[in-house]
Amino acid sequence: MAEKQTECNPFSYLVDSFYASLPEKTADDIGTFKKDVLRGIRDSITTWIDEEIELTDRHLENARRMRERHRQDEAEDTPPSPA
Repeated sequence: MAEKQTECNPFSYLVDSFYASLPEKTADDIGTFKKDVLRGIRDSITTWIDEEIELTDRHLENARRMRERHRQDEAEDTPPSPA
């Protein structure tokens, strides 16, 4: 029984036809290669995003320390007010 095509997308049909025109093992090998490449790209992007999030957290923590140090310096430089 033939599967019902759920999309009326000509590009998708062309890609399906391309894979169908190849020997089954070759089509499977190409599909596996494409999926591996896409997974590698996804993993690289995920790693890069995680590093950027970590770096942003580090910058924010350093900024908090700098503000605190600046407040302490101001407090030390301000002479006590005469009562």
